[in-house]
Amino acid sequence: MAIGPLMRLPLATIAGAIIGVVCALAIGWIWHSLNPGHSDLHERLHAVVPLDDSEKQILQAKEQLFATRRGEIEARLRIANRQLADAIAADPKWNPQVERASREVERAAGDLQRITLEHVFEMREGLKPEHRPAYDKALLEALRTDSP
Repeated sequence: MAIGPLMRLPLATIAGAIIGVVCALAIGWIWHSLNPGHSDLHERLHAVVPLDDSEKQILQAKEQLFATRRGEIEARLRIANRQLADAIAADPKWNPQVERASREVERAAGDLQRITLEHVFEMREGLKPEHRPAYDKALLEALRTDSP
């Protein structure tokens, strides 16, 4: 009976690859759950909060800044994932190159999560105080409803 290619890889290498995939999926979930520009939260916000023109302008400016920051970190994450793949391809076992690449994936994923959360709170600050409770409620519902 032939041993498949995955069966020849050390468990740590397989675990490292799984960590990279999980990080990518986690980022997708966080982005979907928290990003007001591209998730149900944005739609919920507009459904429950009657934004005036001033709030719309403030939020739009914050969205543009966030999109730039997000794009930079997503580019870092793509590079880190390629480096992880290259490290595993070069030596399919847990080694210093795989360790280094996996840590960069983790760093970029963490940075993306952090700036997304910061953005959520920046968006909240752009609302009138009387609109914030509705925003908070929509945010918490999105997080609780979309949780795995």
